[in-house]
Amino acid sequence: MPKQVRLRRGTTAQHATFTGADGEVTFDSTKKILVLHDGVTAGGKPIDGFVKLDPGAPLSVQEIKTLVTITGGDDDTNAFSVVHGASFNDVVINATAAVRRLRMLQEELTYASNVALNFATFGSKRLTLAGNVTFTATGFLYGSQLHLKIRCDGTGRTLSFPAGWKFVGSAAPSSIAADKTALLHLWTFGLTDADVVAHYLVEP
Repeated sequence: MPKQVRLRRGTTAQHATFTGADGEVTFDSTKKILVLHDGVTAGGKPIDGFVKLDPGAPLSVQEIKTLVTITGGDDDTNAFSVVHGASFNDVVINATAAVRRLRMLQEELTYASNVALNFATFGSKRLTLAGNVTFTATGFLYGSQLHLKIRCDGTGRTLSFPAGWKFVGSAAPSSIAADKTALLHLWTFGLTDADVVAHYLVEP
């Protein structure tokens, strides 16, 4: 009968306080996975997936050299989300027969007297005014765009913008009339308010 080789084993809790020898491999009987050891790290390094990122070097290039399929999410929840910019050599979008659409996700902002527009999140936002508002900007990224739909309530409101923004086509608006809808387009070409170019349109 063939010989059987068995590794040292223990639960996840037992592994948490165990330091294996350098080069040793043990078996986590709770998670049913292998654990690699280096002789100094308590708990070792569990092999719990094929994609391992290095949190200590978030800007380093990390390659995945196999096909990746993401099956999570649904029509209302993203299965894949990129916080910062992304580069694609080629893009193929497959839509189901029931959906057949490419959606641009947008963010609904909560009214406050001071509203921060974050370039690093959704590029499309909407805001309903319930009072006067002062806009600021955060999350500056080179070449980013942001589109904001502004809906005024039943009272005319004043608008204030950072002094560094460059408005094109018309001067920065100081107010919006009651029950009007406006669009604010922003482009950032640097990392400060002075690098923001703005264009404002409002319904007549």
